[in-house]
Amino acid sequence: MALLGPYVYDLAIAATKDMHDAFRDFGMGSEKNALLAISLVGFAPTLSILMTLLVIDGELASQAFFILCKAWILFIPTYWFLRVEGNPLSWSPSDKNGIFEGVVTGVAMSAIIFVVWVVLGDSIDTESMVEQLQNTGLTSIEVYVAGMFYWIFLNSMLEEYVFRWFITVKGIELTGSELGGIIVSALMFTLHHALALHLFGFEWWQTGIACFGLISAAAIWSWLYIRHRSIWVCWISHAICDVAVFSIGYQLVFN
Repeated sequence: MALLGPYVYDLAIAATKDMHDAFRDFGMGSEKNALLAISLVGFAPTLSILMTLLVIDGELASQAFFILCKAWILFIPTYWFLRVEGNPLSWSPSDKNGIFEGVVTGVAMSAIIFVVWVVLGDSIDTESMVEQLQNTGLTSIEVYVAGMFYWIFLNSMLEEYVFRWFITVKGIELTGSELGGIIVSALMFTLHHALALHLFGFEWWQTGIACFGLISAAAIWSWLYIRHRSIWVCWISHAICDVAVFSIGYQLVFN
């Protein structure tokens, strides 16, 4: 069995090289290449929502598929940037102005979220939403708190990494304009959130209002990225908004 080690390693290296060559040969620098990059990453969160909330029956299997999708959307942009395009590693640091703008936009959008909640919160069908959450484990207070920290500090960063950096940049390459990149990224970001809201039992008009807010927030975050070329700016704003969302979520699920 020990003799199989080098063979398996060689197979893995060959498979990685083949994937690299396939990506490279798919029209590097073209709109077609940008479309491939967006397609590989942008629809994975939507697939995750479909599988975990609608198809997979079982908390453990649901969480395993969720983790797999998160690993995928982390790996593909990183591989594409470093290996396919041959770019050097970058931490995209931000200046003080960027940090300030991230905080201001995050606080402003959180205030809007709370106002909408105060006005429309009573119209939400909480029983249907809690029923859908059963399969994810988030109806347990321990899991909810752990999930809250994950979504605020890690998932929001991953989404900025994927949507505000990778898909925004590829959207610019695809459409030929910064506005086009912002629109592509905002629509892709909103897609899986809209599906989740629908499956949680939100009415069409509630989902419509939420989607308007999501598209607006996503556009602002993409604009911040283009302005500062740093996902840290967008992440600060996004994380602040997630604090507001999970505060409301706690009220819905446990009260």
